[in-house]
Amino acid sequence: MSSTTSSVRSANRTRSLCHHLHHQPLLVSGSSSSGSPPIGGSMDEGSSASTSSSATARALDMFNRRGSVLAVVIAGNTAADVLPPSAGIPNTSAVSSSSGVISADQPSSTNSDNDTEPFNEWRPPFPRLTAYQDCLSLAGAWGLGMHPNGLDDKPTGASQAQSPSEDDSGDGKCNELLASCPAFRNELGWEPTRRFALSRHTFDMAQTDAHECETWMREHSASEAGILEDVSNVYLGGRLCAARQPKTVIEPQDIGSYYYRHCFISKNHIEYLGMDEILGPISVSMVREIVDRKESYSIYRMIVRISDQKTIRVAVPEEALSTPEGTDRATRPLMRELLEIVCPKISFGTLRPSIQSPRVEELIMKIDEQPIYTRYKVGIMLCKNGQSTEEQMYNNEESTPSFDEFLDFLGQRVTLKGFEAYKGGLDTRGDTTGTHSIYSEYQAHEIMFHVSTLLPFTPSNRQQLSRKRHIGNDMVTIVFQEPGALPFSPITVRSHFQHVFIIVRVHNECSENVTYSVAVSRSKDVPPFGPPVPKGACFSKCAEFHDWLLTKIINAENAVHRSKKFATMAARTRREALRDLVENYVGPHQNEGASKIASRFLGGSVKRKERHNPKPTNHVLRGALSWLVDVHDYSTNQRVSCVLGVAQDWIVLLERPSGTVLFSTPTHSIIGWASSDTGLKLYYDHGDQLLLRCYSETCTDSELNELIRRLENVTKGDEAKEVVLRRLKTTDHWGFHVQDEGVVTDVEMYQLAWKAGIRQGSRIVEMDSMPISTLSFDKICDQLAVSECVRLLMISPSSDGSPRRGCEDPNCPAVKGIEQMLTPDAFAKQPITRYHEMFRQKKLEYPTNSASSSPASSFDERTFSFTANKKSLEQRANNIPNNRPSTLSSASVHDNMCTLLNPPKCLNRAQSDEQLRSPLMDELNRKAPLSARESTNERESSELVRIQTHLERTVQEKRALEMLAQQLRKQLIQERQAHDNTKREMERLKKLYEKK
Repeated sequence: MSSTTSSVRSANRTRSLCHHLHHQPLLVSGSSSSGSPPIGGSMDEGSSASTSSSATARALDMFNRRGSVLAVVIAGNTAADVLPPSAGIPNTSAVSSSSGVISADQPSSTNSDNDTEPFNEWRPPFPRLTAYQDCLSLAGAWGLGMHPNGLDDKPTGASQAQSPSEDDSGDGKCNELLASCPAFRNELGWEPTRRFALSRHTFDMAQTDAHECETWMREHSASEAGILEDVSNVYLGGRLCAARQPKTVIEPQDIGSYYYRHCFISKNHIEYLGMDEILGPISVSMVREIVDRKESYSIYRMIVRISDQKTIRVAVPEEALSTPEGTDRATRPLMRELLEIVCPKISFGTLRPSIQSPRVEELIMKIDEQPIYTRYKVGIMLCKNGQSTEEQMYNNEESTPSFDEFLDFLGQRVTLKGFEAYKGGLDTRGDTTGTHSIYSEYQAHEIMFHVSTLLPFTPSNRQQLSRKRHIGNDMVTIVFQEPGALPFSPITVRSHFQHVFIIVRVHNECSENVTYSVAVSRSKDVPPFGPPVPKGACFSKCAEFHDWLLTKIINAENAVHRSKKFATMAARTRREALRDLVENYVGPHQNEGASKIASRFLGGSVKRKERHNPKPTNHVLRGALSWLVDVHDYSTNQRVSCVLGVAQDWIVLLERPSGTVLFSTPTHSIIGWASSDTGLKLYYDHGDQLLLRCYSETCTDSELNELIRRLENVTKGDEAKEVVLRRLKTTDHWGFHVQDEGVVTDVEMYQLAWKAGIRQGSRIVEMDSMPISTLSFDKICDQLAVSECVRLLMISPSSDGSPRRGCEDPNCPAVKGIEQMLTPDAFAKQPITRYHEMFRQKKLEYPTNSASSSPASSFDERTFSFTANKKSLEQRANNIPNNRPSTLSSASVHDNMCTLLNPPKCLNRAQSDEQLRSPLMDELNRKAPLSARESTNERESSELVRIQTHLERTVQEKRALEMLAQQLRKQLIQERQAHDNTKREMERLKKLYEKK
């Protein structure tokens, strides 16, 4: 019986229990766990009874599922008291519910940041009918993120460190480049990465306090997440795993701002404007789009702009509306119903259609695309030997050779007079701000550097205001330190705008071995940004460092714009622009018909027609549907409340209440999932495991079932099945072969694994409750060699028999835990001579007399069997003549690239009946030992049997090739004879033609 069926039956039992609890009170001891208030409001006295009954219902639900009386006794105790030790998750402080469902009145969450802002009441009423286009729209629909309520009076930026009201002493991290500073966070190069999934990176990590995660870096895949539904037909992702994607990437801004430009402009759309007493100015855009003309399937795209909220860009299927499809809908009832589905907090009575003018579209487009920045101005200060303060650096009148070398490396030295590109506030007419500056263009971004030594110097002015008025107003500042400079501290700088300092120190200046050390200091209000500073933080003068530094600068300024001060300023500008739009471009009030007449003349109103609930859609929406979930953060060993967005192309997790994207992966990386008492396990890439639980308001599995159906529609994964293998003796065969990624490469027919349902191409994701992604290949072999009973969690192969892969590279180095690898872009940038040398070296290693020059061309050399250990395989490789080198012994990047260029041949799905019944196979079944750690004699006999099997297969292959060659010879002789006959006939016809 499938897990979905069992979940539905359990849900029916739960509903009956909940119904029973409302009519018959039960006295159960226990208190609910501490957590955040319920979603949609705070807990009061009126809700205490419902909370107690909800906890009791969950306890009885656990009793029905687990058959344990303790579940009823503990009621609202912690999950650590009811989960079995083999669940694979550490102890947490959240209330657990079986099958990955948590009651919505107990949103247990331990957020990793120190945000004390309570959960917002703003949430979508129909999260499975509204498809969100980008991450910021998803966050805005759930009320996540910052809600600006006016600027604070306290200083910001570098001046915040000198504020007497600041009680933050800094993070205490320092080195020779950077000193610890109050209200600032330093990045020195050993900051860990926050990883949500269970893998080798997080398997052995110790528990970390929440305040220690403030300077942790996000995964680069999460930092890049932005668009969830691509409407511009731009390819946004690759087919390799996250470890193979470039780490040096510009983090996207609100690139969903182009939604209006792509989907509304040049189409017949509707604009509604209004002023709400609570929400302020509001603008709503709506357009109907036909997705499939054959099936008459259409969607309504909407953009909801509220004064102090994030813009919500959403799509709603037409079939969800109450009005039958194909009928003419009036504009106002249609807009009213769409708003009730998307954002019911907006009172439709306050909205009126805008006037028909191109100016309206122009202003709306400008409001939407306001957060997009492509031009940056960055300050650069020279810090000489013995210097550390702002005043000392501003008073360096002349540059130095090492500083000039760094400036020429960073960008292009341009003449300001007559300069036509981005000038960054510098004078390009009268040379009042200097004659030259440094300018750079990088990936469609323009950067003008304000260099302290290139700006005018005033001998009589110690503060050098002519320099500070440019550099002091820059958000990002580079401090270039020469050898002997003192550690820099932002407390020496007086500025409300300088929020990020990038310190670069030169070593071996003006030589071929010049290197640069890097450290970063940011204000605590600025969120972390990538690319991360590597361990050691020392770069050579190369293109990689140039790209890394420019990317870090651009991401730093974009992160400053997300801080509280600048986000509040941007929200104020947006609010005033919306107010101007509402006051000046709203159309005349339309006649509302019977309701207006009744209110004027009859003193009452006509009763509105009761709106039916939206109907579920049968089509797959491309945008992101959302769920409220609890996710286990394996890097911090805590449980975090998040909003899960599942789109057709991407899956994301947004933290509550900050709205930060903590996890992102493309849907093609999902290989499967498994529903258990600990929650829903989602497997992706190389078997990495994500554990989450759905909140449920009805104490049922409806939320979980909808999530599984969504995964079935948008991914190529499958639900994992449990297989139990038992053998009578430890010397019996399991009957299958497996790779270190958990892919079953060969299954012996009619043997133990075959009878249990394991087939070639199956994917093992767990073995005895241990995730395969956390085990090395040697540990897998050891576990299988000594076990008499093995419990496997297995994902079936695809319909064509191939294994489900989250990464298309079957020899990806990330399987072995290697992170420093060549990405596709880095591979293309490498010098060609290196590849010639690599292939020349590999040509010497490969045998020239073999049928295939690629390594590991046979099945035995591609994978290990559980009847031999690694040492015996190495002995066989040394003793057998004309052996090919094993790919498993190659751990370098070049070896893996060579394996990619020479892929292995296809495998047979199973051995034939004749081979299984041969005397040699009988001898193999009698002699082969099962333990990989048996005595030396057993290992030698096992090796002998393996060699004999290999020779027998080689002889069979040779005979088959000889027969094929003989047939080809006969065909060749026949073709030659036919060719000769044709030639003779042509000559005869030619002679006849010449005679005529």
